[in-house]
Amino acid sequence: MGKHLFLIRHAESSHPSGVRDFDRPLNEVGYEEANKMSMQLRYYDIQPELFISSPAKRALSTAMIFAETFHVPATQIQPENMIYGASTETLLTIVNHLPDEYNHIALFGHNPGITEFAEYLTDNYLGNIPTAGIVHIAFNEDHWDHVSISSGTLTWKTTPKSH
Repeated sequence: MGKHLFLIRHAESSHPSGVRDFDRPLNEVGYEEANKMSMQLRYYDIQPELFISSPAKRALSTAMIFAETFHVPATQIQPENMIYGASTETLLTIVNHLPDEYNHIALFGHNPGITEFAEYLTDNYLGNIPTAGIVHIAFNEDHWDHVSISSGTLTWKTTPKSH
C-alpha cells in the first residue's frame, strides 16, 4: 500500500517584540495562507489521517486551521516537541516511530528542517519550502521505520503563490 507524508511548513508569523520565537503567532497573511493551503490539500486525491505538529504557536495554529478544514477535532492533533528546531536526523527519528496503522500523515514544522528533510527523503533539490508550503512524499514502504534517505518520491509540491 505504501506510506504518504505531507510536510507542511507553518504559515507566516508575526515578530512581536518581547515575544520569544516559540510563542510567535500567525499574522493576518499567515491565517489566509493556511486557509488557502488547507483547501488545496482538502481537494488533493490523498488525505492525511493524522496531524502531527511542532508545539510552537505558529505551527500548531497552522495545524489547527488544517484540522478545521478536514473536520478533525483540534484535540486529535498530536504535538511533538522534537519537531521544533529539528534536524533531519531528528525528523527521521520522529517519522520512523510513527504508528503503522496510519498511511497518510501530515507533519507541521519549521525551516530549515522541513526543506532539508524533504530533500533528504527524496533526493530532490527544493531550495526553500515557503511558509504554508506543502510537500507530498510517497514511499513504497509499508512501515514508517523503513523510511530512510532517498526512499521517497516527491509527488506534489505547492505553495501559496502557486494559487
